[in-house]
Amino acid sequence: MSKKDGKSKAEKAEKKARKEAGEAKGFLARVYVALKPTVNDPEGLTIANALGSLGFDGVEGVRSGKYFQVRLRAADAKAAAEQVDQMCSRLLANPVIETYEFELEKA
Repeated sequence: MSKKDGKSKAEKAEKKARKEAGEAKGFLARVYVALKPTVNDPEGLTIANALGSLGFDGVEGVRSGKYFQVRLRAADAKAAAEQVDQMCSRLLANPVIETYEFELEKA
């Protein structure tokens, strides 16, 4: 096999990868992360107290959390959901003390 043949195969592989990436669809994931119910939430308590002092007497409790918007490309919705689930479990949420859920839509 000559160098030219090797380069030709590499070029074909790169072209195939670009084509597959071009076929990927854009998705938007809305990720909601919250503390588990058994975990103390001092930020939520502070917010609840502040709302009470502002005259919102009907507030019985507040739980704080995090919200992320993640734009990504994937072959289909199932692949996108799998990626977002991995993102959440590995970085966006601490599975020991937090729960997460997400919504996925085409971007």
